[in-house]
Amino acid sequence: MDKKSERARVLKERNALSPTKRAELNSALCRFLGSFLDTVEVQTIGAFLPIGSEPDISQVLKRWLSADSNREVFLPVTEGKIMRFAFWDTARPLKIGRFNVPEPTSDIYFEPPLLLVPCIAINKGGYRLGYGAGYYDRYLSACAEKPFTVGICFSEFCSLDFEAQSFDAKLNAVISDKGFSRF
Repeated sequence: MDKKSERARVLKERNALSPTKRAELNSALCRFLGSFLDTVEVQTIGAFLPIGSEPDISQVLKRWLSADSNREVFLPVTEGKIMRFAFWDTARPLKIGRFNVPEPTSDIYFEPPLLLVPCIAINKGGYRLGYGAGYYDRYLSACAEKPFTVGICFSEFCSLDFEAQSFDAKLNAVISDKGFSRF
């Protein structure tokens, strides 16, 4: 199946999840994400805050930050066709950027060694389906050192059957409401 058709189909299904079902899936996903973050040795991660029907991992990120004052989270900021990760100060308000994505107002940028990546879907080979603008693929191809990438996705949209393209960046792992898996 082509990515454009699969994106539309999956978004329609994800958007149609009842609030109860979404909360149930999100709660399970966040438990697995919290457990994963408790095991990582890095002090700096790149993450995202949700838009639309994406999983909401914001409380997990805040708990992870509050457990150690040396920890930092960087969030994506887009400028034209470029995406960078800016420092997230949880005490400061966010601005709404392109595509209604919440962005930090900080001008401190970093290439985090661990990146939590929002996914509409993931195929069996570990390639993500995003919104189609290519920001994550361009970011990952430009990194001086490729970070460990973990897709964040509800399990019913993992292991789908769509064809990756040559410019698509493969993820290292996925966390869903069913747990953590490496590719």
